[in-house]
Amino acid sequence: MPEAPPVTRAVLESKGVFMGASRSYSSASIRPDSQTGLSSRAPHPGGGGRADAPRRSRLGSCGEILDRWSDRPVMKIAVVWNAPRPLTRCSVRFERYASGFERLGHRAVVVCHPGCEEGFPAPTTTIPADRFADPEAWRQLGCDVAVVVTWHRMSEVLRAMQDAGVRTVALTDSDGQLGTRAHPWITLQRMWVYQRSLRGRIRCLRYWLRQLRTPFPDEEREYLESSRSSDLIVLGSAVAEQRFARFLRSRRTERLMARVVSLPFCIGEAFTRCPLPETRADRFVAVGRWDDPQKNPALLAAALRRFRAHRQRTEIHVFGPGGASRFGGPDRPAGVSYRGEIDQAGLAVELASSRAIVFSSRWEGSPHAANEALATGGTLVGTPIPSLSSWSQEGRFGTVSSRHTPGSLAAALLHEAELWDDGHRDAMAIADHWRRALDPETICGRMLEELERLG
Repeated sequence: MPEAPPVTRAVLESKGVFMGASRSYSSASIRPDSQTGLSSRAPHPGGGGRADAPRRSRLGSCGEILDRWSDRPVMKIAVVWNAPRPLTRCSVRFERYASGFERLGHRAVVVCHPGCEEGFPAPTTTIPADRFADPEAWRQLGCDVAVVVTWHRMSEVLRAMQDAGVRTVALTDSDGQLGTRAHPWITLQRMWVYQRSLRGRIRCLRYWLRQLRTPFPDEEREYLESSRSSDLIVLGSAVAEQRFARFLRSRRTERLMARVVSLPFCIGEAFTRCPLPETRADRFVAVGRWDDPQKNPALLAAALRRFRAHRQRTEIHVFGPGGASRFGGPDRPAGVSYRGEIDQAGLAVELASSRAIVFSSRWEGSPHAANEALATGGTLVGTPIPSLSSWSQEGRFGTVSSRHTPGSLAAALLHEAELWDDGHRDAMAIADHWRRALDPETICGRMLEELERLG
């Protein structure tokens, strides 16, 4: 089948693909001091102290961060994992946070449940799970700051830390879309897609309607208690901040936005230090847990079929568990190669030699794989979830569809492929920009600066 001619801008816009303000993104346009799509610097509506507190306009280089912290008192900082999953099996790179704080001149330790530390390559301290909510456990640890993965929960643990005199930083891994009243449809979808039967969907709908009628659901109380017990609340992107602000306004607690900052997760050294080839294969990569409805593998498969109908030469490599039936069987889209699970080192090589990473997710918090692709010089293509909408920066670092539909996502794929064809993507400049933004010292330094600002 002959390849279709390039799709025009008008056709793409009619299909619902999000178009950036400019088609050309040369290395000159990627300035070292530009925003990274992480946090809006404008005051938040009703943001209380945030509107009055001056904010820096950029993350700052690693050297600048180190200089600013060279004369500060040394602190002990705990990076906390309060879950039974072993640290070596977590996507959060706890060791990178520890090294970031240590590079800033502080002492850092990773705290977890007993048994979760085995094989972990950084200093750890264990606390029994039933003592995480005990202030005395944190007094004995003697830390000044605790950085905790919370998912907007764990208010009891955060309060115990504060009672022990510890300042708390909550890594929410969140898109900010909390609350049935503030975000009704995404709240329903997050329950609905996991229901396999008609009975399950009816029960799901009834529960959702009860939540809408309930003045203050218990789950939302916990979200607010967690926020109140956090000295600093870290979301993954500027758009996530906006969505979270909507939830807080719905509960008349928008003053808590003064505590919010958006920062990416630290990623592994495999992605920030891997060598970058001079040329890249005409290839897109997708990574996910494809047995999870959140990742929407059906949408990806349908979009890839449409994409391949117009463009046969681009390879598609799919990685991750649970994708064999959708992407590895006889009914898989043409040109798609399912590679199964892959380790960090292998994924870094794959991303560094490919053009872009593709997301079909219904929702995501702060996806590590997106930052890993950017750090290796690739771009983003995906659905209009908050993180991608922020990090793509209106077309500068990728193309985001306007809808969760096969046509819109396929059009985004075609547009991004054309940008690479026409020389409008500079992989070296993209990698340089994001490697500095994703440097652990930069991220950890921003956390401490925000804590200092808040007093």
